[in-house]
Amino acid sequence: MDKEKLDMLYEKYVPEEKLLIAKSARKTIRYIEKNTENFPNKYKVLRDKIISTSYDILKNIYRANIFQDINDKKEIVVNIQMLNFYLEEAYKKEILTNKKLISYTNYLLELDRMTRSWFKYEKSK
Repeated sequence: MDKEKLDMLYEKYVPEEKLLIAKSARKTIRYIEKNTENFPNKYKVLRDKIISTSYDILKNIYRANIFQDINDKKEIVVNIQMLNFYLEEAYKKEILTNKKLISYTNYLLELDRMTRSWFKYEKSK
């Protein structure tokens, strides 16, 4: 199959993201992946943990939305805190600049706020 056909298939079947928090998480993942690809090989494990945890956040958002389990929502917050820790470590090792760390932290803060609002909404039902 040529590239044009694959692109057409992808466009046809790409889901429209209706869950706002998942849309934000996807944006965060793309941003993190783009900006961590230049990590030195010496810190490959840290880079992989950062990317893996980013994907875990998205996975738990989908799980929480489907199963409506409070533990999945709690796991989102745990993953956000772990990702923040990994990013701070990258900053301490001088892999990330202060500007990049602040940028990442702002993305994570937005996800955290959305998740906690989701908690409150579910409790109020």
